[in-house]
Amino acid sequence: MRSFLSNEAIARLIEEDVPYLDLTTFGLGIAQQPGRLEFYTRHPTVICATEEAVQVIETCGAEVQSAVASGTALDAQALILSATGTAEALHIAWRVALNLMEYTSGIATRTAAFVKSARAANPNVSVVTTRKAFPGTRSLMMKAIIAGGALPHRLGLSESILIFKQHLIFLGGMEGLIQQLPNLKQTFQEKKVAVEVETIDDAWTLADAGVDMIQLDKVSLETLQEFVPEFKQRYPTITLAAAGGITADNGQTYAATGIDLLVTSALYFGKPADIAAKMVALES
Repeated sequence: MRSFLSNEAIARLIEEDVPYLDLTTFGLGIAQQPGRLEFYTRHPTVICATEEAVQVIETCGAEVQSAVASGTALDAQALILSATGTAEALHIAWRVALNLMEYTSGIATRTAAFVKSARAANPNVSVVTTRKAFPGTRSLMMKAIIAGGALPHRLGLSESILIFKQHLIFLGGMEGLIQQLPNLKQTFQEKKVAVEVETIDDAWTLADAGVDMIQLDKVSLETLQEFVPEFKQRYPTITLAAAGGITADNGQTYAATGIDLLVTSALYFGKPADIAAKMVALES
């Protein structure tokens, strides 16, 4: 997988941590001594952001000997990345690279477990994540969920049409939307038109009107268990998504309803992966 960060973004991360120099290695007089830096898993982990870690290390002037690709599932005590360089270069790169890998690998590992659980109940379900990423981190969070086997629900407002109840306020409600729908579909012929609803009645109404996708927000599990099979029988080409409160604890049960998409933000939140860093001095 390619890096999701530009060289300029990598440089800003390094500058944020080391705006001038590493005062400690400078003060100890060890800056130019050669060494090796290695990163290892402490527990089974789906690794992410190794490509960005490589950028960090090389930008700092060290050389990477080996690195696994993002999306690789590793057992505990497995080597992730190794690099050689001066003590100064390695110490500057160390924490920035580690932070990138730990936070994204935590998301990737949670995502992989979620996807595996959901597909055990419904092999055809897709797990997709929302725009509720921490501001400024979306590139890395999208990479992490992709590494774990999920996909972005929406990368932003510019590439998809998803109509919420807040839009209906300006359209005169559901009736106004249905009047607009033929023109909307004609104007955006290459796009699917999706609408979020909170009731089953609205879902049936929109299906009759010809929408491409219906997102059911906070509809109870019991209701979905009854509704989804009947709906898919009548409208097999309309995509059904479940959103609102879907977590690792209930994702498998929601998937078992036969829903097409599980929309969640839960994968972003949790502990980072625990990655060990080992530094050794080399002979000059």
